[in-house]
Amino acid sequence: MNDTPRKLHILYRHVHVKADVRSRDPNKSRPEWFSHEICFRNLIKTISADPLGHQVTLTVMYDSSLEDLQTDFLAPYIANEQSGVKLQFIKGGSDINSFLITLAYAKAADLPDTDLIYFLENDYLHQDGWVSKVFELYNSGHQFDVVSLYDHKDKYFLQMYQHLTARLCLSASHHWRTTPSTCASFLLAKAAFDRDYDAFSSGKNDFFFFSELIEGRGRVLLSPIPGLSTHSMEGYLSPNVDWAKFAQPTAKGFSI
Repeated sequence: MNDTPRKLHILYRHVHVKADVRSRDPNKSRPEWFSHEICFRNLIKTISADPLGHQVTLTVMYDSSLEDLQTDFLAPYIANEQSGVKLQFIKGGSDINSFLITLAYAKAADLPDTDLIYFLENDYLHQDGWVSKVFELYNSGHQFDVVSLYDHKDKYFLQMYQHLTARLCLSASHHWRTTPSTCASFLLAKAAFDRDYDAFSSGKNDFFFFSELIEGRGRVLLSPIPGLSTHSMEGYLSPNVDWAKFAQPTAKGFSI
């Protein structure tokens, strides 16, 4: 019997800020506290402070050049060996291409079936304790396939979700609900990822490949109440959380 604790492998997709304006929605409204560095610093901090942070690996899937890295806020984090941050250069050139390359990278990774992979975009902020709560959920005995840490605010007010129903479940310290879709930031076990790799890598956007998984294949997607992360879009933040609190500056020292 293998008693090795499962690990959580974060694949963090990032592009140099100069390219971000071109490759993402230029009209995206951001909270006053937002910056990509704040989100990354928060990720480092919340992993480092978590009792199970030692079970996490973090690899930056960097869709830019070595030259760009020199002027990127990521440079000191990468250079500091204490951070444990790994770097993988990719050549995507667009959000969808970087996602597909990251999926292929994960598919080829030699990981145990029970290890978790977290595909994460660079504009998410996390609550303290999210790491332990993820492992808690996976040890709860509930049956599910994919997890989002983002509690989509649009599920509560858009007309298309007016009659949406959800099944609730409880881990040791958090509530979770079923949800019909999420963004391209989600996590799942390696075995579940390999099984449905064809859907994730179809080239469709996240809404449509999750529709295929949930409606077409009967997979179960859970998200937390309240959210353990938020997509940093004004008007769409995970509700009932003071996200500005988690965006506050932290000490320069950090470790994973």
